[in-house]
Amino acid sequence: MTGPSEGDRRLILRCISGDREASEVFIRQFSGLVYASVHKILISKQVPYTQQDIEDLHNTIFLKLFEKKCKKLRQYQGKHGCSVASWIRIVSIRIVLNHLRKKGMDSMLWQQKRLPLDEMSETGGDHVEVWTLIERKEQTSILEDGIRKLPARDRLFMKLHYDKGLSIENVSKAMDLSIQNGYTIKHRAIQRLKKYVKSFIDS
Repeated sequence: MTGPSEGDRRLILRCISGDREASEVFIRQFSGLVYASVHKILISKQVPYTQQDIEDLHNTIFLKLFEKKCKKLRQYQGKHGCSVASWIRIVSIRIVLNHLRKKGMDSMLWQQKRLPLDEMSETGGDHVEVWTLIERKEQTSILEDGIRKLPARDRLFMKLHYDKGLSIENVSKAMDLSIQNGYTIKHRAIQRLKKYVKSFIDS
């Protein structure tokens, strides 16, 4: 087993400290490993899946690593010569297995419930409208719950864009998306959040 790299250790510390660039570098550096880990466990469990399922699980794993001020990243200690890559592989497998247990082995058909990205268009004012609705309702917990209900890719995108302060261009690059798709994902997420928050206001 290859021991922990000082460079990887420093990268994790930078992510934990809130370094925006480090989060982007971290995703690019370990994205391939996470994809491979997800694919391997789905194959080994003989779970039917699509490329979109792999994308969603990939994004969910990074969300778990970054959420709650990088709580899970803080757990890495590099004991017994465990490299960051080996640790991420283990974490990825555990997250996928937990997800399969919760969802059921035959329920990975989330993409059927989604709107095609190409059918969405970016319009101005949506971001302001969402936060105006939230202020009127004075229930930020509703927004947080709505964010948790977004598809994994959308949640990761919004986290990097708003929580980490990365530009749409940088987030798109980190997630291997076109800039146009980046804007589309942002618009779609905001529309979903607005609809979710409005359902509480109208109730």
